[in-house]
Amino acid sequence: MKKTDVVRQIKSFEEGGESAGDLRTGGKPKSRLKAGLVTLGYFEYWRMYPALKEQVEGDLSVVEKHIRASGADIVCTGMVDTLDAAHAAGEMLAAQGADILVLVCGTYVADYISLTVLDALPHLPVIVFSVQAHENVDRQGDYQSSLRNSGIIGVAQLTGTLRKLRREFSIVVGSVDDARAYRKIGSLLRAAAAVKSLRESNIGIIGHVFRGMYDIELSKTFLKGTFGVNLIQIQSSHLMDIWQNVSDAEAEDRAQKLLRRFARKNVTEQDVFHAMKLAIAMQRLSEKFHLDALCFLDQHFIQRQVKASARMGASLLMENTGMSVNCEGDIGGLVTMMLMRAIAKDAPLMAEWGEYDAAENACLLIGHGIGTPDLAKSDGDVVLTRTPEEWGFEGAGLNYELAMKPGPATIAHIMEGPEGYRMLITRARTLDLPRLAFDELHAWARVETPVKEYLERIFDFGVSHHCIIGAGDMAEELEYAAKLLKLKTFRID
Repeated sequence: MKKTDVVRQIKSFEEGGESAGDLRTGGKPKSRLKAGLVTLGYFEYWRMYPALKEQVEGDLSVVEKHIRASGADIVCTGMVDTLDAAHAAGEMLAAQGADILVLVCGTYVADYISLTVLDALPHLPVIVFSVQAHENVDRQGDYQSSLRNSGIIGVAQLTGTLRKLRREFSIVVGSVDDARAYRKIGSLLRAAAAVKSLRESNIGIIGHVFRGMYDIELSKTFLKGTFGVNLIQIQSSHLMDIWQNVSDAEAEDRAQKLLRRFARKNVTEQDVFHAMKLAIAMQRLSEKFHLDALCFLDQHFIQRQVKASARMGASLLMENTGMSVNCEGDIGGLVTMMLMRAIAKDAPLMAEWGEYDAAENACLLIGHGIGTPDLAKSDGDVVLTRTPEEWGFEGAGLNYELAMKPGPATIAHIMEGPEGYRMLITRARTLDLPRLAFDELHAWARVETPVKEYLERIFDFGVSHHCIIGAGDMAEELEYAAKLLKLKTFRID
């Protein structure tokens, strides 16, 4: 080796080396959910009724077309009707790296054939689709038409066997063109994709759990074991080093763009400037450490240094990068946000249980300064305002004030209980009520249960003081995600 050659030194990310031995280069690779579609029939019937196989294959091709429309990456086995075909199907799906299986019985099929496919993929979740050719029994049908719809017998046999074997599965019943059935299958696949997206995600943590918040204190080891996420403890000094190198010109340019976009109150242009300088630093930090999500506690130290809170930087990270971001060490809430973002594509709101409103049978959920403007009806319904909680920094800080737009919504949160992790799930509806002068993001969430009883029941279950609310009905997807993650759920609407 020549004296002029430079040996590339691999260091820890803590030491700031160009190549970090404890971070994956480029971050987590992105991949879509791969669903193995197993279409089943019974070889015995083909010799009995020679025209039946073509009919059943036609039915199964319609099923395949509908399931492909779900958006998942589908790998179809073709007709699995013998033990040899089952062995080949299992080996093919294992080689293709299937993440989940969808079994469709086109006719009755003996369970040893179906189980042979499953045995090749013993750890994958399973969706069983009990399908028939028509919504109603053909009053003019014969025994061949009955066999064409005999998948229900095979499903009854298979599910009974799977229960005996303690193999988990989910069941869907419908006809080949049943929109309800495909909506449900689509929901299950979206949930599975959301769970897959968690695996090996990098969650950066700046600071610690806020003192006294034992309800959201979680074990780093158990988080890895349950959700597969990597928790990266990032020192405040890493952020401050980046912040010091953000130019005033960059911060000023970003500030002016934000001021042109939104009305403001209770803040000066200097407040916006300070918040944007921190926002730029937070984005560069997330890029440097290949973060998929971030949780921060900026009170006291960081706020005093930068003359701003990290709230607006967190909001802009979510809007501009698709990351999920929250605060106070609430990793359970952050994982909930990541699941919701993967399911619905929109950023949810991290909030706290505020007040109840008996007249509207609603809970007022008060945000914690982190949310994207599309939570509101329009940019015109968003105001730049001060940070309502002041922890010793100079200036007013910067925050969004907005009310979440009306429509279907889902409230959820993952927290730790005595038996392990568990999830609260509530279908709700956000109301079209005037924005409150709270200097804060907020949502009016109407529930079906009488609101005081609703609160009594969730408090009795043992929830966190934080909750996550996202636009859209995600209850079915979240329930299935919880099932895949082996979380206990408490569902109340």
